[in-house]
Amino acid sequence: MGACIILVVAAVCFKIYTRNYYRADSTFIEGYEADFNGAVHTYSNKDASVFIPTGEEAGAVIVFYPGGKVQHTAYSALMCELASRGYICILPRMPENLAFLNIGAADKLLDGMDAEKEMAKDMDWYLAGHSLGGVAASVYLGDNVDNYAGIILCASYTTTDFSGTDLRLLSIYGDQDKVLNMDGYNESKSRWPADSEEYVIEGGIHSYFGSYGIQEGDGEPAITNGQQIRQTADIISNWIG
Repeated sequence: MGACIILVVAAVCFKIYTRNYYRADSTFIEGYEADFNGAVHTYSNKDASVFIPTGEEAGAVIVFYPGGKVQHTAYSALMCELASRGYICILPRMPENLAFLNIGAADKLLDGMDAEKEMAKDMDWYLAGHSLGGVAASVYLGDNVDNYAGIILCASYTTTDFSGTDLRLLSIYGDQDKVLNMDGYNESKSRWPADSEEYVIEGGIHSYFGSYGIQEGDGEPAITNGQQIRQTADIISNWIG
């Protein structure tokens, strides 16, 4: 009886914890996406949002794991920027907005998407993630490293040791980020593969990889949300290309 009570209390506490999450800034995102009208085709299903370039042939696929307790659509602006540069971007919807509850989301994304499978069959695939989403992506990639060309970490770090692999790694964070655990981040560098690159966005913060306002405890940005998103897309595109 006591164990049942503990389980019920734990379940209620977890539900309360996950109910308070960061919601996408729909006004900002809708205005931002309007600039890509005709250049990016976007659609969603119950599992994910997909962003496909229409003005040029796609060169790679990026699967992006959203940050912990952040609505997945908060990363739509960044996905549009990347798609406009010639990448198919897939943004999974995570249960309770926590990637750790569905680390294997990348396995299921193209179920029923025959046209997308055909389009992407000969492309390099990259797994990316923001904050805890990047950590979850690194855990998943540990068992699937042969299926991906690289991992992209936005204000995040890997808990999986890739130092002995041929994987490529890109790390990006803002110099005003007050959320990223820098001790954990610097310690994780020993797990980076030989082919790794690091970029620091001047004036950037933790929250501005997405569009959901400013996260509690984050720093004061010296650039706009849009500027950080564009810089991030430039860095990723140059690194892949």
